[in-house]
Amino acid sequence: MRAQDDTGAGQSLLGQLEAADRRFREYRSVSQDTTGTAHSDDGLIEATVGLYGEVREIVLDPRIYRAADATALAESLRDVINAAVADAQATAAGRLSALFPGGLDDPADLAFEPLNAELRKHRRGGL
Repeated sequence: MRAQDDTGAGQSLLGQLEAADRRFREYRSVSQDTTGTAHSDDGLIEATVGLYGEVREIVLDPRIYRAADATALAESLRDVINAAVADAQATAAGRLSALFPGGLDDPADLAFEPLNAELRKHRRGGL
């Protein structure tokens, strides 16, 4: 009877490992594929970024050169990129909500929530 118990425990552990692997593959896929896009208020700047802020594309309308204010341009770029990051994080949080039954307090939690979830399982005695 002991051999069956060990086999059942091994299968249970294997199932947990496979489920964790599926969750991490889904997380990785969403993390790599999710982008966010934002535009400046005047419509002259568009930025597309990845989930963690990596800039994928910046489009500048040629009219942007009419005002020679480098400081204002830099501030607009910063604001548009930050808005695009927030958009990407909100999109990813929506796509990944099924993986985080406890929910996410802040889309920025995506950076650490997979690790936190696994740590909580270990503390409870799970995988």
